[in-house]
Amino acid sequence: MNKVNRFLFVYMIVITALCGYMCYAAFYKQDKEKVIHQVQSTAAKKEKEKASTAAQIKITYGLAIKEGNLVVINNQTKEVFEYTDMKEEDLPKDVLQMLQKKEVFESREEVYYFLESYSS
Repeated sequence: MNKVNRFLFVYMIVITALCGYMCYAAFYKQDKEKVIHQVQSTAAKKEKEKASTAAQIKITYGLAIKEGNLVVINNQTKEVFEYTDMKEEDLPKDVLQMLQKKEVFESREEVYYFLESYSS
């Protein structure tokens, strides 16, 4: 009888320790997943903020003469957006005046419409 009691006592201690470990592991893992989720949601918020900031900065375009040709310039980056085949000497006076005034186009469509109207 003494051996049986000792076995049951050891068995109960082992079972209790395993249950305690399983509870600890379950709650610790759950907390770790919450931290990962929080990091992911913070990253998603930053992405949304960048997208909204980019949407607030409206890209505009302008015209310029580079190497004797008319080019379209991105006004924010000051880089050439598109090259055209229109020569400076072939441009009408009103286009040359637009170049001097530094006319601003609000969208790509406006630029393309303008270029179509003067290229034909």
